Amino acid sequence: MNNKIWIGVVIAAIVIIVGAMIYSAQPVVSAEGSSSIKVVPDKVSVNINVEGKGVNLSAANQKAQDISQFLLINLVQIGYDRDELKFVNYNSYEDFDWSSGKQKLLGWVVSEQLVVNTNDASKVLSIIDAAISADAQISYINFEVSDAKQKEVKAEALKQASEDAKTKAAAIASGQGKGLGKLVSLENLEVPSFYPYPMYAKSDMATIDAGNMEARTMAVNLAPNEQEITASVKASYKLGLF
Repeated sequence: MNNKIWIGVVIAAIVIIVGAMIYSAQPVVSAEGSSSIKVVPDKVSVNINVEGKGVNLSAANQKAQDISQFLLINLVQIGYDRDELKFVNYNSYEDFDWSSGKQKLLGWVVSEQLVVNTNDASKVLSIIDAAISADAQISYINFEVSDAKQKEVKAEALKQASEDAKTKAAAIASGQGKGLGKLVSLENLEVPSFYPYPMYAKSDMATIDAGNMEARTMAVNLAPNEQEITASVKASYKLGLF
């Protein structure tokens, strides 16, 4: 009885090994899948530049601080928390006039930037007015996709691309009268990317007042355009035995 059991075990093992060898020798079918999702940006960022000029560095710095404090007060009055407003890119340099063909020191310039974000496009106009009232300058206005929405859309785009790759691979296998076997490899060929969509950018030739008025005019009818996010995935499968 024991001999029969052992013979059965050996035969089963041989069948499994031979089956695995046959399956491992099966050809591999590969396909690339893609997806495209249109997204409406849900955030607006307004970059505000503060610039102070003075006969020396101390005077220029004080002027910039005065403008910055006035700007912060204005933004707090329209609903922003003081702690969420952080200035960046502090810079100071000597200001020269070359119009006469000679270098003439005019004084010093101190500048820094503040990026104000909002999920409500209708609020952009009040942000611009807060900057204008403080004697600051609007550098640019961008529509963006928030981090939370980016994660959601990226995951969905990759999922759809993976499903598309599987569908294509199954169609290729079906053309040979086969089904799909085990998944061999899965590769992300293209990571979905989001880029700010610029709605306004200050011209280098425009004065502060002219630029701010242009930005304000743009903000009156501000509306986001859809962004198209694409993803691409490559999948490889063993051909099924049947």
